[in-house]
Amino acid sequence: MPYIIILIVLVIICITIFKSFQPMLKAKELYKQLLGYLDKNNLKYQVKGTKNDIFDVKIEINKKTYYLKFLIIPSYSEIQINNKTTWELKYGAKDHPGRVQPHRRYLGELSSFLGAVFEDDAIKFVVVSPKPKKVVKYINESEIIFVNFATDLYGTKIITSANFSVFKK
Repeated sequence: MPYIIILIVLVIICITIFKSFQPMLKAKELYKQLLGYLDKNNLKYQVKGTKNDIFDVKIEINKKTYYLKFLIIPSYSEIQINNKTTWELKYGAKDHPGRVQPHRRYLGELSSFLGAVFEDDAIKFVVVSPKPKKVVKYINESEIIFVNFATDLYGTKIITSANFSVFKK
């Protein structure tokens, strides 16, 4: 009987450790997808820095500097942009239309990146994976807009791996 309890505890510990490292592994995979896309499209790029406290990747493509922050979110989740540095993640409703997202948390890991001021010509991107169900931005208390990859979010843009074509332009 004690062996079964020890085995169950060890399995729970292993699952917890795996779940905690999963976002890091997905971010690395997303970074490799980006580099693969740039190589495939023969874009000249130079990686200037990786894994800073503020950004994940600083990359120069065709003499333009891009700062990227990778954000791994649960499937079928929504992102709500309240102001420049306060973004909120809503998740847990799965793919049920009309159902309210029961869980929410603020994306504090993005605050320093969103508030940072880089060079004048630098472009900031938040690369989200997987694609969120919807992204909305609050204009005021009663007005929201739906966000796409071309929408300016206080100097930052949001893209997914399907939108890597923005680096070609």
